[in-house]
This record gives sequence, structure tokens and C-alpha cells, in this order.
Amino acid sequence: MPGIKKQLSLEWVAKAIQGKVIQGDIQIEYQGVSTDSRLIKPGEIFFALKGERFDGHNFIGEVITKGASGAVIETGRSIPLNNRKFLIIEVRDTLQALGDLAACYRRLFNIPIAVITGSNGKTTTKEMVAAILSGKKRILKNEGNFNNLIGLPLSLLKLSSEHEVGVFELGMNRKGEIARLVEIAYPTVGAVTNVGPVHLEYLKTIEAVAEAKGELFQHLPPEAVAVVNRDDDWVEKLSHQFSGKKIMVAMKKPAEIMARDIINRGIEGIQFNLIIQKKTLPLALPMVGEHNVQNALIAAGVIIALKEDAAIIPEGLKNFHNLSWRQQLISLPNGIKIINDAYNANPVSMKKALETFSLLKGTSRGIAVLGDMRELGSEAPTFHRELGKEAAKIGLDFLLLIGEFASWVKEGVFAAVSPQPTVVIGKTHQELIDFMIEVIKPGDWVLVKGSRKMAMEKIIEGLIKKFNFPNSKFQLEN
Repeated sequence: MPGIKKQLSLEWVAKAIQGKVIQGDIQIEYQGVSTDSRLIKPGEIFFALKGERFDGHNFIGEVITKGASGAVIETGRSIPLNNRKFLIIEVRDTLQALGDLAACYRRLFNIPIAVITGSNGKTTTKEMVAAILSGKKRILKNEGNFNNLIGLPLSLLKLSSEHEVGVFELGMNRKGEIARLVEIAYPTVGAVTNVGPVHLEYLKTIEAVAEAKGELFQHLPPEAVAVVNRDDDWVEKLSHQFSGKKIMVAMKKPAEIMARDIINRGIEGIQFNLIIQKKTLPLALPMVGEHNVQNALIAAGVIIALKEDAAIIPEGLKNFHNLSWRQQLISLPNGIKIINDAYNANPVSMKKALETFSLLKGTSRGIAVLGDMRELGSEAPTFHRELGKEAAKIGLDFLLLIGEFASWVKEGVFAAVSPQPTVVIGKTHQELIDFMIEVIKPGDWVLVKGSRKMAMEKIIEGLIKKFNFPNSKFQLEN
């Protein structure tokens, strides 16, 4: 493996995962791991994971033909093989084994690693930390949605001796997952951005969500540093589970790191004074929404916890922009402005998106195109009704809805005392696109947001196609 101080063999891999070698040569040099038979490279070892739609055990033959050095399979799985030289390592649980391998591998590197979780803002905060350190440290971070029990191990297994620091976000759907991810990453710094009503389909209550996020504080190594957002009551309460060093950050309460004199500058972003280490550092953040000030404070806390100079923070954030599909501004030639917030949605992020949209559009006409917020369980109707009330507050001209819970949003709009927008429920994305094309005017502002499964980017695709604007910054990403 390039960059490793000592060569690792597949024998080391077998020991790390406490596997039983069934056949093959374990003295082969370790050259990496894959869980995807379509992407495996020659020399890599294949972990046969079981998913909802596919079972990796069914693709052993394919990875052999592609030059894999071996495969890790689960006990009791019969894999008919003609190649007796192909390495087979048997374990009780291949997902557990993948995490165990990453945990052992991470501990070969004596470098600081920061982990960030939370209901909202974890990706942005991670990217802010990486942007601040960029050009000063050689960083490894997880890309895209590689933040779960598969993605984090695969990300950590990319570590090499050239890396000086790691920055990783941790995602979860169920209780126990954050605890396991912390165990694997063995972080030196940990932060929870906030706690909100997400994953209620699985966790049922906000208390259970808080408990799941709080596993980060509960399982941080005692010598690590915790970054605590004092503005979130749940986070502050959960941080009491950690007895080690803490760095407090806040916008509204006294803390070691604070934001003062916040000025919203519309589409130009936000400026504020960063109060840190008894210094006042002017900071211009080219992002919309005060929630991004909160993200910047947490990122600043992580930077200080990593023992970096606070002076690098303003410089690192001055050119930082929203990530694709997260409050991304798209300007069409006819003066129409689209806020592409199609990546995901939950009750807290929806409320913040509407507030920011109201600020940006000012007195211009506003059209919000909203899809369902998923994974809210039995509370879904209530949260969607509240969404309707929030949407009615901001002076929209049109509210276009799609999804299973659209009627609940509409009910919330009609229950509000605010002036009511024209509400349209579409059965398909194309229905909403067709309606928008009829009513949209030059200078209008459009907000597009919904949970990932709602594929709200299709609305933006339709508008861009209609207005023949192929050079927009909108990118189709998965």
C-alpha cells in the first residue's frame, strides 16, 4: 500500500478481523479493500457484504475474474470455487469485520482525527474544517455519503503516511451506529452540531435521537477534545457524558468561541466577528443563512481542538461556498434565481431554508417547491402541517407540493393566519414543472427542497432545460 511505513500482508488482515483462513495464500501483500464487485481492482480483497438488494457472496466469481486477491465471507456460506489458490477468509459478520479492519488500520497512524455528527450541518461543518486546513495540512476526509458503517471504514482505509490529519462526518439511522463509528475512528476531536427530529421512523422520539447522537460524547476516548454547541440544549446536556476537555461555542450564550455583530448581506453572504482565544477576528462568510454561522463556530472549535492557529480560520472560510444541492444559488439569464436545496430535508432544515429564502428574495415574488420530509414515522403528518404554517409566514406567491404528505402541508397553510399563497399539489415532477413554466416571471425567486428520495433536482433540471441554460452551475450528482 503506497505510503505505509511497513508492508501489510493478508495474514495481518486475517488477524485484524479475527478471521479463519479457509483456503489460499495469506502472505500476499495487502493492496486495499473493495465492497463493490463492479469497481474492484486487481490485488484488492473483497468483503462480501449483505445489503437490502444485493448479497456480495453472489459475486465472488466476478471478483476472481477481475483479479481480486481474496474474499472475506460469512461463516456457513457455501461458495463453489474452482480456484483453490484464491484466498477465502471466513468471519461471523462481514460488516463487523470491515469495521474491525478499519479500526486496526487507523491505529497504525499517529495523527489527529476529528469526527462530526449531528442532525443538520455535519457535512458543511466537515467541509469547512477541511477548507480551513487546506494548503496547510495534508487531509483525508470522507467524500459524499461515505459516513456510515460501510463508508467510514472504506474512507479510513485510504489513510497513508502522507496524511497529517483526518476529518470525517458520522451519519446514522439507528441507535448504536455512532458508538460503533467512534470505536472505529478512534478520534482525537469530536463534535455534535445539533439534535433535531430526524430518523423518527426508526428512533420514534427526539429523546431517542438525542441519545443516539450523544453516543459520540459517551464513547470519545478520554484524552480527546469535545466541541460543544451551547446554543443547542440537547447537545449541551449530552456533553456532560464526556469528562475530558471541552471547547464551548455559541452565538447566543457565553462561550470560548462566539459570533458577534452578525450582518446579513443577502446573496453576498454573512459577516461577523469571531471571538476566539480572547481575540476578535473579522470573518466574511460567502454563504447564506445564520445557521452557517453556527456551522462556522463549530468548525472553528474543531480547528482549535486540533491545536491549529485561530488566525487561519477567516482566510480558510472567505472563499468557502455552499456544497452542491445545499442552498446552492443558480442564476438564470432572465433574472430568475433558484435556491437548490434538493439534497435532503427534515423539519429543522426546512424551517431554516424558508427563513433564508424569505431574507434573500426580499420583496420579489417567491415560489417554493417542496417535497416530503421522509423518515418521520407517525409524527410525519404533524411535522408536515407545521411546515405549511411556516411556509405561510414568509409571503410566498406560490407553494408547489409533491409527495405523500403534501395534503398535510396544504392543511397547515390554510390553518395559518398569514396571507396564503396559491397552493398546487402535483402528482409528478413534470406537472409542477409545467405549472411553473406558466406562472414564473423574470426576477422571481424559487426554492427547491425535499428529502433525497423525493429527487427534487428534477424540478431544477426541468427549469434549466426550459430556459435553455446548459452552462448553469447545477450539476447532476448522486
